[in-house]
Amino acid sequence: MLLIATDEAGYGPKLGPFVVAATAWRLDDHAWKAAQDAFGPYREPIQIDSSRVLIDDSKAVFQPASRTSSNLLQADRRRPPYHVLQWVTSAGWRCVHPERSFLELTKELASLDHQSLSCRPWLQTLTDQTLEIEDSETIVRHWRHAGAQLIGIRTRVIDAGRFNALCDAGLNKSDILGDLTLRLTRDFLESDLCTDDEPVEVFCDRHGGRRYYAGPLQAAFDGTLVQVVEESKRESHYRVPFADREFGIRFTVKGDSFTPVAFSSMVAKFLREKSMESFNRYFREQHVGLESLRPTAGYPVDADRFLDDIDETVRRLGIIPHELIRCR
Repeated sequence: MLLIATDEAGYGPKLGPFVVAATAWRLDDHAWKAAQDAFGPYREPIQIDSSRVLIDDSKAVFQPASRTSSNLLQADRRRPPYHVLQWVTSAGWRCVHPERSFLELTKELASLDHQSLSCRPWLQTLTDQTLEIEDSETIVRHWRHAGAQLIGIRTRVIDAGRFNALCDAGLNKSDILGDLTLRLTRDFLESDLCTDDEPVEVFCDRHGGRRYYAGPLQAAFDGTLVQVVEESKRESHYRVPFADREFGIRFTVKGDSFTPVAFSSMVAKFLREKSMESFNRYFREQHVGLESLRPTAGYPVDADRFLDDIDETVRRLGIIPHELIRCR
């Protein structure tokens, strides 16, 4: 069967992009009957150099010193604070493309958004980024013992300007998350990864406090009649007819406790952290104050502090606030 898992990063911040990631996995019938066991090797720690690599909720694996003082720009560190997220993303791309030795980060992982991201000078370092992935082969070999095999990774990276344009068009933040999630799901369903006779199940972390998804599902999948299986405090579960097939989709509280959702969470968080690294570096280089510019992780209170610090820089560069600061 085909299993699709999705999660996001950057839902709450005021600065930096909003990221949604989806991963596709193939399981045989036996593995699906014991799905958690099928992902066992992904949860087992692997020691790579000084990194302990495993799949878990991205918030458990990566915890910056605080939301108000990012460590992203400390050049004296032997490794970036997001090193485990990078290993997971690199190894994941190597699983999907075993012939590749590198990953062009946004050009390949976020191909639909690469061009628009390239237009933002504060994200230029992100869009220019290429990762060497050959050294992740040890991780890939370990993961091959699992009953579930990673076969696809896709993401959307939405910068503040495009995010605000979607809000101006009448969407709220939950709508944007839902739309991006279901578009990524549909992309996989319409790809050659999905065979005609293969059952499909989709797993998502719950979108904030939202419990009811039948309307968005119906809109995203051609107005089809969605069957509600469950809409409880714990999980919203549906069966959705689409393209001469039917698939199941679940939005679960703490859905990222399920390994493939956690994997998507880590990929999304990695892209978010690389975005903020690029963001902070750009404004540090442009900053003309006598004091050094303290970086930000983009969360509201510290974002306001950071925006006060760069106010003169923003004015001097002619940056339009609506392209820099998320309205929600």
